[in-house]
This record gives sequence, C-alpha cells and structure tokens, in this order.
Amino acid sequence: MISDGANATDGGFDSHNGPGGTDSEGDPSGAAGELFPGDTGRLAAAVRNTLVRVMTSRFIDGVRHPDLWNAVLTHEGILMSRLHDLYIELIIDRAHQVAFTRQADIEDVPVLLRREKPLPALTAVLLLHLREEYERGAAEGTPAVVDHDLLMDHLEVWKQADDQDPATFRKRSENAITALRDRQILVPVSEGRYRVSGIIVPLFTPEKIALLTEAFEEIATAPDPQRPGARPDPAGSAQNASGTTAAALRDVQSTEPAGAPA
Repeated sequence: MISDGANATDGGFDSHNGPGGTDSEGDPSGAAGELFPGDTGRLAAAVRNTLVRVMTSRFIDGVRHPDLWNAVLTHEGILMSRLHDLYIELIIDRAHQVAFTRQADIEDVPVLLRREKPLPALTAVLLLHLREEYERGAAEGTPAVVDHDLLMDHLEVWKQADDQDPATFRKRSENAITALRDRQILVPVSEGRYRVSGIIVPLFTPEKIALLTEAFEEIATAPDPQRPGARPDPAGSAQNASGTTAAALRDVQSTEPAGAPA
C-alpha cells in the first residue's frame, strides 16, 4: 500500500529533474548507475521506485498522491513495457486520475497478481451508491465527499423489517464501510467524512452498473424461501440472488483491481 507520506524525498522523485529523474525513458538501456553490488538493472532509481509502487499498490490515486501519479504519467511507456514482460497490464484513467494493474487476459501463463475475494452484497450496495455520489459531484464540479452516518442511513433501508438483531445488521454495515476504506475507495478527509476515489469509475462501468442494479432488484423483490413474505437479507453473499443474476453479481464483485502480488 502507499503511505500517506509519499513525497519527493521518500519516493525517489528528483525535484531537479522532475518526477522522471534521469531514467532516459526513450532509451531504457541507458546506464542507470549501480544501485547495489552486482546491480545489472538499466532503469534509474526514480523509475524503479515508481514501478515497485505501481506493482505493490491496489491502485494509484492521483488526488491523494500527486507526485506518484505524475511519475506514472512521465514513465508510462517504460512502466507498461516492464509490466507487459510479466503479463500485467497498466490501466491509466487520466480523466479520473487513477491507475492500476490488471492481469493480462491470456491463458497458460504464470499469474502474478492475486484475485480479490468477492465482496459481500451489502458492500456492493454501498459501492453502487458511492458511484452515484461520485457522478453527482463530477456534475457539480466538486469532489464527492460523503458522511459516515449518511452511508449508514443508506444501508439501513436494506435492513429486514422483522430483523430481531439490529446490532448485527449495524455491524455488517460498519464492516462494509470499513472494507471500502481499507481498499482506499473511501479516503478519510476528516472525522466521519470520506472522499470517494475516482477508482470507482473504472471499477463500475455503465455495463457493470446495469448488471449490479438488476441483481439487487431481484434480491429486493424475490421472496425469502426460509421466511415467507420477508425481504431477503442482502448482507450476505451473492447466493441470495438466483440463476443468471447471481452470476452477474459475482462477476461485478470480482472486477476490483488486483492487489499486491501474491
């Protein structure tokens, strides 16, 4: 993960030469200097540092880490080339200032990036809501900032009317918010307030939003076989949906950018 302290001194960004340092991106074979005994690498330290951070981060948020974001843009070509050697793609979304790695879609090759575990459905409900909040902020030309208590209120509408254990549901709701904060999709800006990261846009394309919306419409309207007449509990996994819709929900939940190498 990237620490909040990323800056020109700890990330290898040369303030005199810009974020690119002296890597000679157009000539990656140029001498970089020996950085440790026996070093045969051809990239300058600034480029190596950027490459390592790209590979070990869930994603790069340009708003939160502008120096690192600028370094990724400066060294885009050589970063992509080195990652492609490892069957990894570098996805850069300039409009929303985010970048992330993704395992190349190719068979019969070693896999370096681990797959994220599917999210519980209640967390997916929250993601869909955050996507809407981000678009609202973008339309108004302001960052999307949300309140913790309002997120809890939004999830409350999914609570079963006859739920005898409200404390459990509240804990599930808190866990959903914590999960997205840990994934840096929700970035704390003050006590109980979060900025919605731009990663939410490539994470949920219009096609995936449609699939997810359809899945939750099915969950919301389908009867619970275990409790006739009761609303099904969305706080569990995608198993609450059925058939094709359940598969769509699992597909949407598993499209999060890959995390650090396994």
